[in-house]
Amino acid sequence: MKLLDRLNRKFGRFAIPNLMLYIVIGKAAVYIAGFFNMSISSYLMLDPILVKQGQVWRLLTFLIVPNYVSFVDIFWLAISLYFDYFIGRMLEREWGAFRFNVYYLIGVLCTIAFSMIFNVPGSTFFLDESLFLGFATLYPNVEVLIFFFLPVKVKWLGYLAGGLLLLQFLGGGWGTRLMIFAGLLNYILFFAPDLISRIRSGIRRERFVDQSRPGGRSGLYRKTGENGKVITDVTFHRCVVCGRTEKDAPDMQFRYCAQCDGNKEYCMDHLYNHTHFRDPALHPEDNGSANSSAGTGWTPPQGK
Repeated sequence: MKLLDRLNRKFGRFAIPNLMLYIVIGKAAVYIAGFFNMSISSYLMLDPILVKQGQVWRLLTFLIVPNYVSFVDIFWLAISLYFDYFIGRMLEREWGAFRFNVYYLIGVLCTIAFSMIFNVPGSTFFLDESLFLGFATLYPNVEVLIFFFLPVKVKWLGYLAGGLLLLQFLGGGWGTRLMIFAGLLNYILFFAPDLISRIRSGIRRERFVDQSRPGGRSGLYRKTGENGKVITDVTFHRCVVCGRTEKDAPDMQFRYCAQCDGNKEYCMDHLYNHTHFRDPALHPEDNGSANSSAGTGWTPPQGK
């Protein structure tokens, strides 16, 4: 997102690093405080009626109210807090502190706005779900251990979470539907363009799959040359760094880097291990300094 890149250059210094660490510590502290005051969570929750009566602190304190408040849920709380911290750290590593802060802030502001406008109690439950869905979208093949022994890829858990949210949306009341939409609006804004692009790529892939080879789908695509002949063995993805394609590594995932200018695509081996391409015209603060790794440099556009 070019807008976020410009905002990052202007306001990136105000970003809060390790934001989820502070949120997790706050939730743990509120849970422990509950041992001494059972009703402490009720003073911190986002209740729009009480906020309008002057209890404005609830607009912030609801962020540190744990989703598990019963003492018998301490095990699940520990798992939930660890997973929240892990996901937040991974998203911040992928995007940077400023971009992650914006993602989380959009969810927070939407939750507050919908809660106050429609008089619906708010919580961080669906906001946490948006973090998990973002993680599952960026890291679909990461494996987690269910019950500490059953390995499952995150993408399947993401599908399950999305399905459960859809059931809640369809079967819940208007209050639940509003909170689901508010909590997931940040995910929609950040990932909808990429998801639409993937769908279009899949349609193009199916359209141009080479059906003439034995065995059907070969992973290669048709392309018409200048002489009207069909050219086969044209690949769909290519890593900027190593040049690998889906033909060289059929099981490899390819992704575009959000921090590179010019829609640069990388294999998963180099997605998080490359020097970012920066267009001098978009980043005059670089003063023309070199910003490329060996064999991968920025080529200025013609006429620049």
